[in-house]
This record gives sequence, C-alpha cells and structure tokens, in this order.
Amino acid sequence: MPHATVSIPLPEDLARQLPAEPEERQTVVELGLREWHIRQALDGYRQGVGSLAFAARKAGISLREMIPLAYAHGLEPKTESVGLEDSGEQLSDL
Repeated sequence: MPHATVSIPLPEDLARQLPAEPEERQTVVELGLREWHIRQALDGYRQGVGSLAFAARKAGISLREMIPLAYAHGLEPKTESVGLEDSGEQLSDL
C-alpha cells in the first residue's frame, strides 16, 4: 500500500508520548482512527441515526463487536432481531 506523509501540530506532552519508531506511530494512528470511527458511529446510533447494525457497518466492525462497545459507551442496545438482516448476521451468530 502506498504511504503518505502527514504533519499535524501536537501539544508537546502528547508528542513526547508517541513511540519513536515510525511503524509503532502508524499503529497508534490506526488504533486511534478505529476508536474514532466507533465513537462516531455510536454517537449516530445514540442520536437515532440507524440501527446498531448500521453503526457497526459505519465503524467497519461486526455487530458482534459493536454490541459490547455500545454497552461500554453507556448505551442499551435493542435486543430485537430488527436490523440483523441488514448486517448479514443472525441471532444465533451473536
């Protein structure tokens, strides 16, 4: 995969916490982006924008992964089977 160089200003204390190795810094960015996508999707779900399965698709994760994350973010996922058809998962898969 081609690489791009991105420069962003950071507070010094945050910059000091970054690993020295470029590969490790890339991992930090990837993990941060994954978490950001999950939070964005859960915020949408909290506001009523789609089902939890829709939020999982937006975040790029499975519904099975999204359910405990929703609970961890203070949400009470609906346990109905509505929306499972859209996700390609069945209740028995959960």
